[in-house]
Amino acid sequence: MHALTTTSSRGSVRAKLMTTLFVAQVCGSTGHSISLAVGSIMAASITGTNTWSGVPIAVGALGTALASWPLARLMDRAGRRPGLALGYGLAVAGAVLGLLGVAVRSFPLMLLGMALFGIASTSNLLARYAAADVSRPEQRGRAMGIIVGGSALGSIIGPNLMGPAMTLGSLLAIPATASPFLVSVAGYGIAALLTVLFLRPDPLALARRAEAEAVAGAGRPAGAARALGAILADARVQIALATLSISQFVMISTTSTSPLYLHDQGHTVGTIGIAVSLHLGGMYVASPLSGWLSDRFGRMPVIAAGALMLIFAVALAGLAPGQAGATIIVGLFLNGVGWNLAFVSGSALLTDALSPAERASVQGLADLLMGLMGAIGSAAGGMILGIWGFAILNAVGALLVLGPLAIALLRRPALAPVNG
Repeated sequence: MHALTTTSSRGSVRAKLMTTLFVAQVCGSTGHSISLAVGSIMAASITGTNTWSGVPIAVGALGTALASWPLARLMDRAGRRPGLALGYGLAVAGAVLGLLGVAVRSFPLMLLGMALFGIASTSNLLARYAAADVSRPEQRGRAMGIIVGGSALGSIIGPNLMGPAMTLGSLLAIPATASPFLVSVAGYGIAALLTVLFLRPDPLALARRAEAEAVAGAGRPAGAARALGAILADARVQIALATLSISQFVMISTTSTSPLYLHDQGHTVGTIGIAVSLHLGGMYVASPLSGWLSDRFGRMPVIAAGALMLIFAVALAGLAPGQAGATIIVGLFLNGVGWNLAFVSGSALLTDALSPAERASVQGLADLLMGLMGAIGSAAGGMILGIWGFAILNAVGALLVLGPLAIALLRRPALAPVNG
Protein backbone atom coordinates (compact mmCIF):
# COMPACT_ATOMS: atom_id res chain seq x y z
CA MET A 1 0.00 0.00 0.00
CA HIS A 2 1.20 3.49 -0.79
CA ALA A 3 2.96 5.04 2.18
CA LEU A 4 0.75 8.09 2.23
CA THR A 5 -2.36 6.02 2.96
CA THR A 6 -1.10 3.58 5.60
CA THR A 7 -2.71 5.52 8.45
CA SER A 8 -5.74 7.72 8.95
CA SER A 9 -3.37 10.49 10.05
CA ARG A 10 -1.71 10.52 6.65
CA GLY A 11 -5.11 10.51 5.02
CA SER A 12 -6.10 13.65 6.93
CA VAL A 13 -2.81 15.32 5.99
CA ARG A 14 -3.48 14.59 2.32
CA ALA A 15 -7.00 16.04 2.63
CA LYS A 16 -5.61 19.22 4.21
CA LEU A 17 -2.98 19.64 1.50
CA MET A 18 -5.45 19.00 -1.32
CA THR A 19 -7.88 21.52 0.17
CA THR A 20 -5.15 24.16 0.47
CA LEU A 21 -4.01 23.57 -3.11
CA PHE A 22 -7.59 23.73 -4.39
CA VAL A 23 -8.54 26.98 -2.63
CA ALA A 24 -5.26 28.65 -3.62
CA GLN A 25 -5.90 27.54 -7.19
CA VAL A 26 -9.34 29.19 -7.14
CA CYS A 27 -7.88 32.46 -5.85
CA GLY A 28 -4.94 32.44 -8.26
CA SER A 29 -7.10 31.75 -11.30
CA THR A 30 -9.53 34.48 -10.24
CA GLY A 31 -6.64 36.92 -10.46
CA HIS A 32 -5.26 35.48 -13.69
CA SER A 33 -8.57 35.61 -15.55
CA ILE A 34 -8.44 39.41 -15.62
CA SER A 35 -5.51 39.36 -18.04
CA LEU A 36 -7.55 37.45 -20.61
CA ALA A 37 -10.63 39.57 -20.04
CA VAL A 38 -9.02 43.00 -20.53
CA GLY A 39 -5.45 42.47 -21.76
CA SER A 40 -6.01 42.59 -25.52
CA ILE A 41 -8.60 45.37 -25.31
CA MET A 42 -6.34 47.57 -23.17
CA ALA A 43 -3.39 46.96 -25.49
CA ALA A 44 -5.39 48.04 -28.52
CA SER A 45 -6.67 51.08 -26.64
CA ILE A 46 -3.20 52.22 -25.53
CA THR A 47 -1.38 51.54 -28.82
CA GLY A 48 -4.19 52.45 -31.20
CA THR A 49 -3.82 49.26 -33.27
CA ASN A 50 -4.98 45.64 -33.09
CA THR A 51 -1.60 44.36 -34.24
CA TRP A 52 -0.16 44.44 -30.73
CA SER A 53 -3.30 43.11 -29.05
CA GLY A 54 -1.80 39.70 -28.37
CA VAL A 55 1.41 41.05 -26.84
CA PRO A 56 0.24 41.48 -23.19
CA ILE A 57 -0.92 37.89 -22.97
CA ALA A 58 2.21 36.79 -24.83
CA VAL A 59 4.39 38.61 -22.30
CA GLY A 60 2.39 37.07 -19.47
CA ALA A 61 2.88 33.63 -21.01
CA LEU A 62 6.58 34.40 -21.38
CA GLY A 63 6.73 35.30 -17.69
CA THR A 64 5.00 32.00 -16.93
CA ALA A 65 7.51 30.12 -19.05
CA LEU A 66 10.66 31.80 -17.79
CA ALA A 67 9.60 31.39 -14.16
CA SER A 68 8.85 27.67 -14.54
CA TRP A 69 12.43 26.43 -14.45
CA PRO A 70 13.69 28.64 -11.55
CA LEU A 71 10.60 27.93 -9.43
CA ALA A 72 10.89 24.22 -10.15
CA ARG A 73 14.56 24.25 -9.17
CA LEU A 74 13.64 26.06 -5.96
CA MET A 75 11.01 23.38 -5.29
CA ASP A 76 13.59 20.67 -5.95
CA ARG A 77 15.80 22.13 -3.22
CA ALA A 78 13.31 23.57 -0.75
CA GLY A 79 9.93 21.96 -1.54
CA ARG A 80 6.69 22.91 -3.24
CA ARG A 81 5.54 25.49 -0.66
CA PRO A 82 8.31 28.10 -1.11
CA GLY A 83 8.11 27.93 -4.89
CA LEU A 84 4.32 28.25 -5.08
CA ALA A 85 4.22 31.09 -2.53
CA LEU A 86 6.98 33.04 -4.29
CA GLY A 87 5.15 32.79 -7.61
CA TYR A 88 1.93 34.18 -6.16
CA GLY A 89 3.81 36.90 -4.30
CA LEU A 90 5.58 38.16 -7.43
CA ALA A 91 2.24 38.19 -9.25
CA VAL A 92 0.84 40.61 -6.67
CA ALA A 93 3.59 43.05 -7.65
CA GLY A 94 2.83 42.39 -11.32
CA ALA A 95 -0.85 43.15 -10.85
CA VAL A 96 0.02 46.48 -9.20
CA LEU A 97 2.35 47.40 -12.07
CA GLY A 98 -0.27 46.37 -14.63
CA LEU A 99 -2.80 48.60 -12.90
CA LEU A 100 -0.38 51.54 -12.94
CA GLY A 101 0.51 50.93 -16.58
CA VAL A 102 -3.10 51.05 -17.69
CA ALA A 103 -3.85 54.02 -15.45
CA VAL A 104 -1.06 56.16 -16.96
CA ARG A 105 -1.43 54.59 -20.43
CA SER A 106 2.14 53.30 -20.47
CA PHE A 107 2.38 50.19 -22.64
CA PRO A 108 5.91 49.23 -21.43
CA LEU A 109 4.87 49.49 -17.78
CA MET A 110 1.77 47.42 -18.48
CA LEU A 111 3.92 44.76 -20.17
CA LEU A 112 6.33 44.68 -17.23
CA GLY A 113 3.39 44.06 -14.95
CA MET A 114 2.05 41.35 -17.25
CA ALA A 115 5.42 39.56 -17.17
CA LEU A 116 5.24 39.30 -13.36
CA PHE A 117 1.50 38.69 -13.63
CA GLY A 118 2.24 35.53 -15.57
CA ILE A 119 4.30 34.04 -12.75
CA ALA A 120 1.07 33.32 -10.85
CA SER A 121 0.12 31.04 -13.69
CA THR A 122 3.40 29.20 -13.07
CA SER A 123 2.32 28.53 -9.50
CA ASN A 124 -1.15 27.48 -10.59
CA LEU A 125 0.33 25.09 -13.15
CA LEU A 126 2.94 23.57 -10.83
CA ALA A 127 0.31 23.04 -8.12
CA ARG A 128 -1.06 20.06 -10.05
CA TYR A 129 2.21 18.24 -9.53
CA ALA A 130 2.00 18.90 -5.79
CA ALA A 131 -1.34 17.09 -5.85
CA ALA A 132 0.29 14.16 -7.64
CA ASP A 133 3.02 14.08 -4.98
CA VAL A 134 0.47 13.14 -2.31
CA SER A 135 -1.51 10.66 -4.43
CA ARG A 136 -1.13 7.01 -5.34
CA PRO A 137 -0.17 6.27 -8.97
CA GLU A 138 -3.65 5.06 -9.92
CA GLN A 139 -5.19 8.28 -8.53
CA ARG A 140 -2.80 10.85 -9.96
CA GLY A 141 -5.00 11.82 -12.88
CA ARG A 142 -7.97 12.49 -10.63
CA ALA A 143 -5.86 14.40 -8.09
CA MET A 144 -4.45 16.63 -10.81
CA GLY A 145 -7.91 17.06 -12.30
CA ILE A 146 -9.36 18.22 -8.98
CA ILE A 147 -6.69 20.90 -8.52
CA VAL A 148 -6.80 22.08 -12.13
CA GLY A 149 -10.59 22.09 -11.79
CA GLY A 150 -10.26 24.75 -9.11
CA SER A 151 -9.29 27.12 -11.89
CA ALA A 152 -12.76 26.72 -13.40
CA LEU A 153 -14.38 28.40 -10.43
CA GLY A 154 -11.82 31.20 -10.33
CA SER A 155 -11.99 31.76 -14.07
CA ILE A 156 -15.75 32.22 -13.88
CA ILE A 157 -15.60 34.41 -10.77
CA GLY A 158 -12.83 36.74 -11.99
CA PRO A 159 -14.39 38.44 -15.02
CA ASN A 160 -17.66 38.86 -13.15
CA LEU A 161 -15.92 40.81 -10.39
CA MET A 162 -14.91 43.57 -12.79
CA GLY A 163 -18.04 45.58 -11.94
CA PRO A 164 -17.43 45.60 -8.18
CA ALA A 165 -13.75 46.28 -8.82
CA MET A 166 -14.63 49.35 -10.86
CA THR A 167 -16.89 50.56 -8.05
CA LEU A 168 -14.08 50.11 -5.52
CA GLY A 169 -11.63 51.73 -7.93
CA SER A 170 -13.80 54.84 -8.16
CA LEU A 171 -13.69 55.15 -4.38
CA LEU A 172 -9.89 54.89 -4.51
CA ALA A 173 -9.59 57.35 -7.42
CA ILE A 174 -8.33 54.60 -9.73
CA PRO A 175 -9.34 54.94 -13.41
CA ALA A 176 -12.11 52.57 -14.50
CA THR A 177 -9.87 51.00 -17.14
CA ALA A 178 -7.32 49.98 -14.50
CA SER A 179 -9.71 48.96 -11.71
CA PRO A 180 -10.17 45.30 -12.82
CA PHE A 181 -6.57 44.64 -11.75
CA LEU A 182 -7.71 45.08 -8.13
CA VAL A 183 -9.26 41.62 -8.48
CA SER A 184 -5.84 40.23 -9.36
CA VAL A 185 -4.11 41.92 -6.41
CA ALA A 186 -6.60 40.37 -3.99
CA GLY A 187 -6.68 36.93 -5.60
CA TYR A 188 -2.93 36.50 -5.77
CA GLY A 189 -2.41 37.86 -2.28
CA ILE A 190 -4.85 35.41 -0.72
CA ALA A 191 -3.33 32.49 -2.68
CA ALA A 192 0.16 33.36 -1.41
CA LEU A 193 -1.04 33.64 2.19
CA LEU A 194 -2.90 30.32 2.10
CA THR A 195 0.12 28.54 0.63
CA VAL A 196 2.52 29.86 3.26
CA LEU A 197 0.25 29.10 6.18
CA PHE A 198 -1.39 25.79 5.30
CA LEU A 199 0.67 23.84 2.73
CA ARG A 200 2.40 21.93 5.52
CA PRO A 201 3.99 19.37 5.49
CA ASP A 202 5.47 19.92 2.06
CA PRO A 203 3.98 17.62 -0.64
CA LEU A 204 7.30 16.89 -2.38
CA ALA A 205 8.94 15.99 0.92
CA LEU A 206 6.09 13.55 1.58
CA ALA A 207 6.53 11.95 -1.85
CA ARG A 208 10.25 11.47 -1.35
CA ARG A 209 9.70 10.07 2.13
CA ALA A 210 7.08 7.66 0.78
CA GLU A 211 9.46 6.46 -1.90
CA ALA A 212 12.24 5.96 0.65
CA GLU A 213 9.89 3.94 2.88
CA ALA A 214 8.79 1.81 -0.07
CA VAL A 215 12.40 1.17 -1.09
CA ALA A 216 13.39 0.26 2.46
CA GLY A 217 10.40 -2.03 2.83
CA ALA A 218 11.26 -3.86 -0.37
CA GLY A 219 14.86 -4.29 0.71
CA ARG A 220 16.28 -2.80 -2.49
CA PRO A 221 18.69 0.10 -2.97
CA ALA A 222 17.28 3.51 -3.76
CA GLY A 223 17.61 4.43 -7.42
CA ALA A 224 19.39 7.62 -8.38
CA ALA A 225 17.76 10.17 -10.63
CA ARG A 226 18.49 9.58 -14.29
CA ALA A 227 20.50 11.99 -16.38
CA LEU A 228 18.41 14.49 -18.34
CA GLY A 229 19.35 12.84 -21.62
CA ALA A 230 18.07 9.48 -20.41
CA ILE A 231 14.85 11.04 -19.20
CA LEU A 232 14.26 12.80 -22.53
CA ALA A 233 14.87 9.52 -24.34
CA ASP A 234 11.87 7.99 -22.53
CA ALA A 235 8.99 7.70 -25.03
CA ARG A 236 6.47 8.66 -22.36
CA VAL A 237 8.33 11.90 -21.64
CA GLN A 238 8.56 12.73 -25.36
CA ILE A 239 4.84 12.20 -25.89
CA ALA A 240 3.93 14.18 -22.78
CA LEU A 241 6.14 17.14 -23.76
CA ALA A 242 4.76 17.20 -27.31
CA THR A 243 1.19 17.05 -26.05
CA LEU A 244 1.61 19.81 -23.48
CA SER A 245 3.54 22.15 -25.79
CA ILE A 246 1.46 21.88 -28.95
CA SER A 247 -1.93 21.96 -27.24
CA GLN A 248 -0.84 25.07 -25.34
CA PHE A 249 0.31 26.80 -28.52
CA VAL A 250 -2.94 26.08 -30.34
CA MET A 251 -5.21 26.98 -27.45
CA ILE A 252 -3.46 30.28 -26.70
CA SER A 253 -2.99 31.35 -30.33
CA THR A 254 -6.65 30.83 -31.21
CA THR A 255 -8.25 32.29 -28.08
CA SER A 256 -6.01 35.07 -26.72
CA THR A 257 -7.30 37.56 -29.29
CA SER A 258 -10.89 36.29 -29.33
CA PRO A 259 -12.15 39.10 -27.03
CA LEU A 260 -10.74 41.65 -29.46
CA TYR A 261 -12.27 39.83 -32.45
CA LEU A 262 -15.69 39.78 -30.77
CA HIS A 263 -15.26 43.46 -29.85
CA ASP A 264 -14.47 44.36 -33.46
CA GLN A 265 -17.54 42.45 -34.63
CA GLY A 266 -19.73 44.70 -32.50
CA HIS A 267 -20.40 42.40 -29.55
CA THR A 268 -20.95 43.98 -26.15
CA VAL A 269 -18.63 43.88 -23.17
CA GLY A 270 -21.12 41.59 -21.47
CA THR A 271 -20.96 39.11 -24.34
CA ILE A 272 -17.17 39.23 -24.28
CA GLY A 273 -17.19 38.58 -20.54
CA ILE A 274 -19.39 35.52 -21.06
CA ALA A 275 -17.08 34.29 -23.83
CA VAL A 276 -14.00 34.62 -21.63
CA SER A 277 -15.72 33.00 -18.64
CA LEU A 278 -16.98 30.04 -20.66
CA HIS A 279 -13.65 29.51 -22.40
CA LEU A 280 -11.78 29.56 -19.11
CA GLY A 281 -14.48 27.41 -17.55
CA GLY A 282 -14.09 24.93 -20.40
CA MET A 283 -10.36 24.88 -19.79
CA TYR A 284 -10.85 23.72 -16.22
CA VAL A 285 -14.39 22.52 -15.48
CA ALA A 286 -13.76 19.19 -17.19
CA SER A 287 -10.61 18.56 -15.15
CA PRO A 288 -12.05 16.01 -12.69
CA LEU A 289 -13.59 14.10 -15.60
CA SER A 290 -10.35 14.34 -17.59
CA GLY A 291 -8.44 12.96 -14.63
CA TRP A 292 -10.90 10.11 -14.12
CA LEU A 293 -10.84 9.21 -17.82
CA SER A 294 -7.05 9.30 -17.79
CA ASP A 295 -6.90 6.92 -14.82
CA ARG A 296 -9.67 4.68 -16.14
CA PHE A 297 -8.83 4.36 -19.85
CA GLY A 298 -5.17 5.38 -19.96
CA ARG A 299 -3.26 8.52 -20.85
CA MET A 300 -2.95 7.98 -24.62
CA PRO A 301 -6.67 7.64 -25.50
CA VAL A 302 -7.45 10.82 -23.58
CA ILE A 303 -4.63 12.69 -25.35
CA ALA A 304 -6.17 11.64 -28.68
CA ALA A 305 -9.64 12.73 -27.53
CA GLY A 306 -8.27 16.14 -26.56
CA ALA A 307 -6.66 16.62 -29.96
CA LEU A 308 -9.89 15.72 -31.77
CA MET A 309 -11.86 18.11 -29.57
CA LEU A 310 -9.42 20.95 -30.31
CA ILE A 311 -9.71 20.38 -34.06
CA PHE A 312 -13.52 20.45 -33.90
CA ALA A 313 -13.50 23.57 -31.69
CA VAL A 314 -11.24 25.70 -33.88
CA ALA A 315 -13.15 24.62 -36.99
CA LEU A 316 -16.45 25.65 -35.39
CA ALA A 317 -15.19 29.06 -34.23
CA GLY A 318 -13.22 29.78 -37.40
CA LEU A 319 -16.02 28.97 -39.84
CA ALA A 320 -18.75 30.83 -37.92
CA PRO A 321 -19.75 34.31 -39.17
CA GLY A 322 -18.47 37.16 -37.02
CA GLN A 323 -22.00 38.07 -35.96
CA ALA A 324 -22.69 34.52 -34.70
CA GLY A 325 -21.49 35.24 -31.20
CA ALA A 326 -23.16 32.20 -29.64
CA THR A 327 -21.49 29.80 -32.09
CA ILE A 328 -18.09 31.36 -31.55
CA ILE A 329 -18.56 31.17 -27.78
CA VAL A 330 -19.42 27.45 -28.03
CA GLY A 331 -16.25 26.96 -30.08
CA LEU A 332 -14.20 28.77 -27.43
CA PHE A 333 -15.73 26.62 -24.68
CA LEU A 334 -14.94 23.39 -26.54
CA ASN A 335 -11.44 24.71 -27.26
CA GLY A 336 -10.91 24.89 -23.51
CA VAL A 337 -12.29 21.39 -22.95
CA GLY A 338 -10.02 19.90 -25.62
CA TRP A 339 -7.01 21.62 -24.11
CA ASN A 340 -7.95 20.30 -20.68
CA LEU A 341 -8.14 16.69 -21.86
CA ALA A 342 -4.67 16.97 -23.37
CA PHE A 343 -3.26 18.93 -20.42
CA VAL A 344 -4.40 16.63 -17.62
CA SER A 345 -3.56 13.38 -19.42
CA GLY A 346 -0.22 14.72 -20.65
CA SER A 347 0.70 15.89 -17.14
CA ALA A 348 -0.25 12.52 -15.67
CA LEU A 349 1.79 10.68 -18.32
CA LEU A 350 4.82 12.84 -17.54
CA THR A 351 4.53 12.22 -13.80
CA ASP A 352 4.16 8.47 -14.42
CA ALA A 353 7.49 8.49 -16.23
CA LEU A 354 9.42 10.20 -13.40
CA SER A 355 10.59 9.17 -9.95
CA PRO A 356 10.10 11.67 -7.07
CA ALA A 357 13.79 12.57 -7.33
CA GLU A 358 13.32 13.54 -10.99
CA ARG A 359 9.94 15.23 -10.88
CA ALA A 360 10.41 18.85 -9.86
CA SER A 361 13.13 19.75 -12.37
CA VAL A 362 11.66 17.89 -15.35
CA GLN A 363 8.14 19.11 -14.60
CA GLY A 364 9.55 22.64 -14.52
CA LEU A 365 11.20 22.05 -17.89
CA ALA A 366 7.89 20.82 -19.29
CA ASP A 367 6.09 23.94 -18.09
CA LEU A 368 8.93 26.09 -19.44
CA LEU A 369 8.44 24.60 -22.91
CA MET A 370 4.68 24.87 -22.59
CA GLY A 371 4.92 28.51 -21.51
CA LEU A 372 7.26 29.42 -24.36
CA MET A 373 4.87 27.85 -26.83
CA GLY A 374 2.05 29.82 -25.23
CA ALA A 375 3.99 33.08 -25.51
CA ILE A 376 4.83 32.44 -29.15
CA GLY A 377 1.26 31.38 -29.83
CA SER A 378 -0.23 34.52 -28.33
CA ALA A 379 2.07 36.85 -30.28
CA ALA A 380 1.53 34.86 -33.47
CA GLY A 381 -2.23 34.85 -32.88
CA GLY A 382 -2.34 38.65 -32.77
CA MET A 383 -0.22 38.95 -35.90
CA ILE A 384 -2.25 36.40 -37.86
CA LEU A 385 -5.53 38.00 -36.74
CA GLY A 386 -4.33 41.44 -37.80
CA ILE A 387 -3.05 40.30 -41.21
CA TRP A 388 -5.19 37.37 -42.34
CA GLY A 389 -8.17 37.26 -39.97
CA PHE A 390 -9.85 34.97 -37.47
CA ALA A 391 -10.70 32.14 -39.89
CA ILE A 392 -7.08 31.65 -41.01
CA LEU A 393 -5.91 31.81 -37.39
CA ASN A 394 -8.17 28.89 -36.47
CA ALA A 395 -7.22 26.95 -39.61
CA VAL A 396 -3.55 27.15 -38.61
CA GLY A 397 -4.49 25.89 -35.16
CA ALA A 398 -6.33 22.89 -36.58
CA LEU A 399 -3.36 21.90 -38.70
CA LEU A 400 -0.96 22.08 -35.76
CA VAL A 401 -3.14 19.85 -33.58
CA LEU A 402 -2.70 17.03 -36.09
CA GLY A 403 0.78 16.54 -34.56
CA PRO A 404 -0.24 15.30 -31.08
CA LEU A 405 -3.20 13.47 -32.61
CA ALA A 406 -0.87 11.50 -34.86
CA ILE A 407 1.46 10.81 -31.94
CA ALA A 408 -1.36 9.53 -29.77
CA LEU A 409 -2.88 7.33 -32.47
CA LEU A 410 0.19 6.03 -34.26
CA ARG A 411 2.94 5.96 -31.65
CA ARG A 412 1.66 3.76 -28.87
CA PRO A 413 4.69 2.21 -27.17
CA ALA A 414 4.35 -0.40 -24.49
CA LEU A 415 4.48 1.89 -21.49
CA ALA A 416 6.49 0.71 -18.51
CA PRO A 417 4.73 0.43 -15.15
CA VAL A 418 4.32 3.78 -13.44
CA ASN A 419 6.71 4.85 -10.72
CA GLY A 420 5.27 4.94 -7.25
